[in-house]
Amino acid sequence: MIPTEGRPQVLVLRDLADIRAALRHARVSSAGVEIMDKKGLFRVVRVTGLSLRAANILKQEMLSRGGEVAISREVYEWWGEEADCLVMGTLAQFQRLLVKLRAQPFGLRDLSASIEEALRNFGNAVPASPLASQIAGGPLIMGIVNVTPDSFSDGGLNLDTETAERSALEMIEEGADLVDVGGESTRPGSEPLSFDEESSRVLPLVRVLAAQLPQQISVDTYKARIAAEALAAGAYMINDISALRMDPEMIAVVRDAECPVVLMHMLGEPKTMQENPVYGDVVSDIYEFFVERLNWAVDQGLKEENLLVDPGLGFGKTTSHNLEILSNLEAFRSLGRPIVVGASRKRFLGEILDIADPKDRDVASAIMTALATAAGAHVLRVHSVGVNRDAARLARALLGRED
Repeated sequence: MIPTEGRPQVLVLRDLADIRAALRHARVSSAGVEIMDKKGLFRVVRVTGLSLRAANILKQEMLSRGGEVAISREVYEWWGEEADCLVMGTLAQFQRLLVKLRAQPFGLRDLSASIEEALRNFGNAVPASPLASQIAGGPLIMGIVNVTPDSFSDGGLNLDTETAERSALEMIEEGADLVDVGGESTRPGSEPLSFDEESSRVLPLVRVLAAQLPQQISVDTYKARIAAEALAAGAYMINDISALRMDPEMIAVVRDAECPVVLMHMLGEPKTMQENPVYGDVVSDIYEFFVERLNWAVDQGLKEENLLVDPGLGFGKTTSHNLEILSNLEAFRSLGRPIVVGASRKRFLGEILDIADPKDRDVASAIMTALATAAGAHVLRVHSVGVNRDAARLARALLGRED
């Protein structure tokens, strides 16, 4: 049967802007739009580690406001010490719930503030960041310039400074917003590089690019001395695959420089990270990792707005893990930090499509770029700038975000 009477149509409404547009299309008054917009946007928020009493109160309070809370069975059977909950409702219902929770015991006041922040972060397309003005125009394209003989895709292409400089400038001409300079390959199975060797590869390139690309040079390193010298030479950002865990001196370097820092998730270390990586729930585990790392970094004196997160595709993840992360990339928006995605030419793309040569994976990479853009990624780390720039623009145009 074709649904004819009344022309019923299920609408796909992603955010408040979509809901307001739908209300206006239905010729709802301006006052009505203001009243109803938050009633049309449904959210499911997961919270963990609540006391049984707190979980029970949370459920009763949300039920009384027309929402729902799915809770761990411990709450009903009164065993165990902690419960997890899925809180479900419209934004309007959440607003009323949070007001009530602020007056409740058992940690619910703090939970109210935390849920409010997560909802605000999720709905904010442009997190507070030194890169915010650029991000507002679409995801930034970060071109990869590996000054290495053994990187998985472009090893050996930019071994001398002159060639690497030319590659970086060509990427900028093609539309890159940033270039990410790396001197040590961190492909699966790779060995650590000495400071002297990494320094001799990275620093000459940073020095020659600094005057030409102000505030556009990122350096991919986990070594504090490399980061310090690169920043002194004119680098703008540090991209740390260890999320500030592998060198205890790194935190002081980036704190003193007050520079943007990418915190990437990696299970283990490059040499062994692909040896049977196991997670309970890969998205939840990485999310918890970022909550810990971000709080630790802020406690150490870093400014929250200077921090970016990268779920680390291919760094201690199977193909299945990578796909799960990409399918749920929006989940990381609740952190309120710019999301960096580096799917370009990765092995999992080759495994899915049976493409052995990484250089032949650019079309697949561009598709990942489009999907990541649609999911709200803010920085896309790529080898081939032009095709990925175009993919991101098409995704934004499709979603009505292109200027």
